[in-house]
Amino acid sequence: MAVLKDAMVGQWRSMGGMAGMFVGTILLAIYIQPFWDRPESRAFGEAGTTKVGLIGLEFILILIFTGVIIWLAKKGLQIIIKWAVLIILWISLSYCLIPLSSYALDTPQPLVEFRDEATLDGEFLFADIEPSTFLVDNHTHLIKMGNASGIDSGQASNEIWSWSLDMGNQSYSAHPKRIVDNIDSYLFCDQARWVKFGKSDGNVISSYNESCNAGFSTSENDWAIKDKYLYRIDPFHSGENIVTHSWWYNLPEQFVGAEFLRGVLLNDDNFLLVSSGWAGIIEIPDSQHSGQLNDVNATILWQIAPPSGDSFTSSAWGHSPWDENVWWSENSTDRLLMIGTELGNLHGYLWDGAELTVEEHIKFNERDAFDSAIQGIMLADDQRDGRTDLWIASGGETRIFSGSTMVESLMIEGPVDDGPIGMVLHTVDAPRWAELGIEDGVLTSYSNNTAQSAIVATPVNDPAYILQDSAGYWMPIYWSQIIAMIVATALMVVLTIRPEWYVVNTTGILTGAGVITIIGVSFVPTLILIFMVVTAIYDWYAVYKSKHMLDLADTMISLKLPILLVAPQDNEYSFLDEGTDTMSRMEEEPVAQSESRQKDGKDIAEASPPPPRPKKEGGNALFMGLGDVIFPGMLVISALTFLPGNGTILGLSDPMFVALGTLLGGLLGYTVLMSYVAMGRPQAGLPLLNGGSILGYLLSGFIAVGTAAISFGITIF
Repeated sequence: MAVLKDAMVGQWRSMGGMAGMFVGTILLAIYIQPFWDRPESRAFGEAGTTKVGLIGLEFILILIFTGVIIWLAKKGLQIIIKWAVLIILWISLSYCLIPLSSYALDTPQPLVEFRDEATLDGEFLFADIEPSTFLVDNHTHLIKMGNASGIDSGQASNEIWSWSLDMGNQSYSAHPKRIVDNIDSYLFCDQARWVKFGKSDGNVISSYNESCNAGFSTSENDWAIKDKYLYRIDPFHSGENIVTHSWWYNLPEQFVGAEFLRGVLLNDDNFLLVSSGWAGIIEIPDSQHSGQLNDVNATILWQIAPPSGDSFTSSAWGHSPWDENVWWSENSTDRLLMIGTELGNLHGYLWDGAELTVEEHIKFNERDAFDSAIQGIMLADDQRDGRTDLWIASGGETRIFSGSTMVESLMIEGPVDDGPIGMVLHTVDAPRWAELGIEDGVLTSYSNNTAQSAIVATPVNDPAYILQDSAGYWMPIYWSQIIAMIVATALMVVLTIRPEWYVVNTTGILTGAGVITIIGVSFVPTLILIFMVVTAIYDWYAVYKSKHMLDLADTMISLKLPILLVAPQDNEYSFLDEGTDTMSRMEEEPVAQSESRQKDGKDIAEASPPPPRPKKEGGNALFMGLGDVIFPGMLVISALTFLPGNGTILGLSDPMFVALGTLLGGLLGYTVLMSYVAMGRPQAGLPLLNGGSILGYLLSGFIAVGTAAISFGITIF
């Protein structure tokens, strides 16, 4: 122990410097993580975050890269190695420099908050499947709205069409009004009339004086729902209270028409119905029955009811976040039904065009994400990336969940209201918001005859150039991105001209932080854990058995390439003096000699420090491969990205607590590693660094989020 202590004390400067670079690189990755934490930044998209096969692919690519480098080195083709690595480094540098440049130069995102509260003399009724359009009732007209420009005179968007609610010789109906999505039309019911509108123009297609809670229309028949019954409208006797009992069907007892929440015509054969006490799919009859009045039940194809003591409070129908196609694609067919309850539970069901099944990605109830009633649900794309996000209003907060694992990406305080909340998301292009620098994403919330707007968009910055892809979508190139590329190029030039240790370290830290972040936001922690175990085993084999990792390190040192970090022991050290056999030479040197001393009359072997090497001109240094920093850092960033953020520990959010716990575990592994390195031999870093990080993650993860730390719905492909 005395020998080890003396050795570590003698190398405190280089060991401390390396520890500082280890921590600094990972902290820099934490700093830039928010910039890349979005679906389009994931290496294999949102769907790839949970696929084990893609981790296997990454490992195979590492093996191929290593093999090619060693082969080229043996063939004397170092020039190819150098320029290939420099190009890869230039690309990797951009992952760190672009966010840093953006933070410094671009307009920061404004504080997200609800504002511009307005009193509405009316009622929000229905948000379409693309929630930038919706229907409201202002007590005189049924109005379809869209193209939002903020709240103006009590309206949160521009009028597309309107229909007078005037009932002629009768007073305006004060009964609850219901809208049903009838595929290419809307069905309106207010317990006094049944009206079918064209979606695009608001023209009345058909109308009946029917007392109904809701209605729908197929190619063959028109249908109404009243109380606990489904019946076909007789167009020749509408409003005459003549019951054609052969077209009269009972709905389940749990269904209450007055507590209707949602209706969707799925096709000519199936109708989806949601109320406070029951949700299900009804098979639409195509012929009369022969039973007596109230004796025949509707055919139920699928159904669900809330547990005793709970009730359904809200629902949403829209594009599925897990559809393999972007929502505007004609191939996008999956639809998602979301239902929220009084006790804060969320249920998701996927409609693939033929049947409704439980959406396995929905795991909110397992992690107790909500402790109060679900007041509103919306499925909308807030980033215009083609992927739908899930918006939940509950307990005075609106929370946004994104990605295949439903990671909470944003939380907005408000709206504060106890009742049901309707939400719509608009694309904005209006002078009202110009002074705030907002391009898109105004969320409008409706509740109890009031409306509030919240800004949830990325701020506008004047681009240097605007490119347009084949699909017609704009891709702006900002000055911050151009400057980042200039800095990356300058670093590559300096690295080529004078690759001194401080240049190598600067480039290595920036590169490492970028790679850590991009991989960390691309895979859930469970996959990263698997990756770390496999690479640790490989690193042990490559250092101690095949020793080809030492050859690789020597090649990189000789080429002065920053895929390692250099911690000098003294001021005289120069990385330029390192030769081609630095690691191999260290491997050949003895670690310790045996001395003997007397104790109780017996000779006892005692370890002594290795004989000093002839000191190179320029001093000595400690080396660490960049991968030894990247792998622990990946787990830190993955924890920060994918763990649920439902609480705080020691003033830190759950994900941040686990991320820092992982980092501390990595530092523990680093300390143990240095105890071996101090004795003068190259060591496989990943077994100890990865092991410490994994231990730190598991301990802090189970403390913060329990089994959710490893439960991510992993699949092979």
